[in-house]
Amino acid sequence: MNEPIETIEDQTLNMNQIEDGYYYKHCHFESISDSINFSDITFDHCDFEQTDFSRVSFTNIQWNHSQLAGSDFSRSNWYNCKVRSMQLSGTDFNNCYLNNTEFRDCKLAYANFSDSRFEKIDYVDCDLTGGFFQALKVKKTVKFPGCRLTDADFGETKLKGFEFQNSEFDNITISPELSRGLIVNQYQAAILIGIFGIKVE
Repeated sequence: MNEPIETIEDQTLNMNQIEDGYYYKHCHFESISDSINFSDITFDHCDFEQTDFSRVSFTNIQWNHSQLAGSDFSRSNWYNCKVRSMQLSGTDFNNCYLNNTEFRDCKLAYANFSDSRFEKIDYVDCDLTGGFFQALKVKKTVKFPGCRLTDADFGETKLKGFEFQNSEFDNITISPELSRGLIVNQYQAAILIGIFGIKVE
């Protein structure tokens, strides 16, 4: 991301006043229903009245410390983004395209990423409890270091390129026939054996 053109701080703005290349800090954004695309922007400790971000494209975005639990990001596109310390529990990311994007220290419990396309995605130190990752189409890797994945659902997703070994879970849903190439640690392997009903004697 390039150096910001200007920092806008402690202002109340409409969404259509957001300009590409700017750094917005402690701003309040009033709602507007128009479809918007964002590029080369930092949102830092901003709050938003709008909860519908469906079909929006985000390119080279850094988004830090916003409360957007339950928002709609379905069919949105993410390119080269960093999303940090966000409250995104229950958020709908269904049918998204995410490329070279990182979620770090985010609350994503029960978020829905099903039917999305992933290309080089990292979740770092995130709470993904009960998250939905069903029927994903994946290129390259998906990593989950430091994440909580208990009760997450990866059913109908080919898990080649997924790395669970540095995450934690005590229950998880995966399709055994699609698990080839999944990387887990020894403790997780024992959990999966139990989930699949395999007995080791």
